[in-house]
Amino acid sequence: MSKIPGLKFDSHYLYDEIADFLQRCDEASDLISIESIGESPEGRSILLAILTDPATGSPEDKPAYYVQANVHAQEMCGTAAALRLIHTLLTDDSARRMLRDMAFYVVPRVCVDGAELVLTMDASLRSRWEVEPRKNGVVPEDINGDGRILHMRWEDPAGPYAQDPEDPRLLVPRRPGDEGPFFQQAIEGLVHDYDGGPLRQAVRNYDFNRNYPVNWDGQTDRADYPFAHPETRAVGTFLLEHPNVFAGIDFHGGTPAILRPSSKPDAEMNQSDLGTIIEIGRMAEDIIGFKLMNVRDYRETWRQPIVLRGNSNDFAYFELGISWYVIELGFGYSSAGVTFEEMFGERPEVRERDFLRRIMAFADEHPDRDIFGEWEDFDHPQLGPVQIGGLAQQALSGIYPPEMEGISERTTQFLLKHAAMRPELVISAARVQRVAEDVFRIRARLANVGFFSTDVMSTGTAKSASEPAVAELEGIEADDILSRHRTYEFANLHRSHEVLEWFVRAKPDTEIRIVAHHPRAGRVSHAVTLA
Repeated sequence: MSKIPGLKFDSHYLYDEIADFLQRCDEASDLISIESIGESPEGRSILLAILTDPATGSPEDKPAYYVQANVHAQEMCGTAAALRLIHTLLTDDSARRMLRDMAFYVVPRVCVDGAELVLTMDASLRSRWEVEPRKNGVVPEDINGDGRILHMRWEDPAGPYAQDPEDPRLLVPRRPGDEGPFFQQAIEGLVHDYDGGPLRQAVRNYDFNRNYPVNWDGQTDRADYPFAHPETRAVGTFLLEHPNVFAGIDFHGGTPAILRPSSKPDAEMNQSDLGTIIEIGRMAEDIIGFKLMNVRDYRETWRQPIVLRGNSNDFAYFELGISWYVIELGFGYSSAGVTFEEMFGERPEVRERDFLRRIMAFADEHPDRDIFGEWEDFDHPQLGPVQIGGLAQQALSGIYPPEMEGISERTTQFLLKHAAMRPELVISAARVQRVAEDVFRIRARLANVGFFSTDVMSTGTAKSASEPAVAELEGIEADDILSRHRTYEFANLHRSHEVLEWFVRAKPDTEIRIVAHHPRAGRVSHAVTLA
């Protein structure tokens, strides 16, 4: 077999590089297989890595841990974290042993089209954009042929922007006392139906992490209905069709934090769930070094609590009833040294000027990043003389790639500990007693010795969220089971044992298997011989 490929941290992964990495892993190990869970509008497969030891059973018969990344186009750092997990599971002996008893499902990039546009054109978009022609609407386009979609600016005494007095390369919101010159600014592109009026964007910008069918509204996402996008529909369908998933992580790229469910205030949460969520979140906080917080509080300190409608945290908690966190890995501001406290606590003028200066200073210190285009004169066919250039969106939304080497090591440590908390069925104290000629009593105990209950969380409206644990006999005809209970079902098995008992009719020395299974706790069996 070939060798597991190494990871790169000097730049973000293009789509073909992700596909190549996964294919080489597949060729090098029988512990991984690659599938597509769907196709994007531009024809790219949404790739899924399935990791488990096939010698100990199929992935569907084992508890499974799910990871996804790069749901937002500009947040490619999550891909590095997802690939780091795959690499560790295939190369680290301790991690690899976990694959005997459980499966990992990993989607390294959900927003396959949007990320490619950002990486190849420096475009600025959330998850996907669609041109929405409107009067005086700017349609993003590389009009000067430099291979990037940056910004256009032109002088206007009524313009809302001024050159930063400390770094004239930057445009900052105009404030009282600024002397000018003043500017208008727009994304680089041509103007649809231009009549000289104020410009506005001519694109509909979609947000995949507002497209899940829990607390959804079309105002934030602008889609027509939940799961309207092929990418989110593929993710949602996969999770709903795989009831063995008991926990998961959604990697994003913003102010570093660990975001816990849910959109409800803590006082309205199931308190047992909340205690578990906080306990695991604090473990993540200790390992990764990011602040744990309710997603409602991921905001400027003076703002009201936010409700992110249609997001993955709520879908996982309320619909699937699983243990789930969104991990914000960092972005351009954090790379430039802007702290969590500054990002959410500083006054607007500091945010508008000092933060951008730090971004620009970081860009100057790291020319390999190439996140600033020098302003160059251009004769726009509609606007006349303009300048094109400025900070690429990746300067703000993209983490400096080498930082992901250390961050991904820590996130992988947490993910493996989180996964080890899976529900785990055990059959114990199995005994056989002969009570009459060819009649035997079989007794045993069934326990869940894992951290999580079989339900995992108290919520979950999906069918998979409340499946019972089932215990039954194999190796004997149903008519030869004489007791009233032929099959036992136990709801939400958790840190306790249940007694199993059957009376059977069979010949001595017959081997019978006690089998127990649950979608989120896997399948176990214990053989007994009638004697």
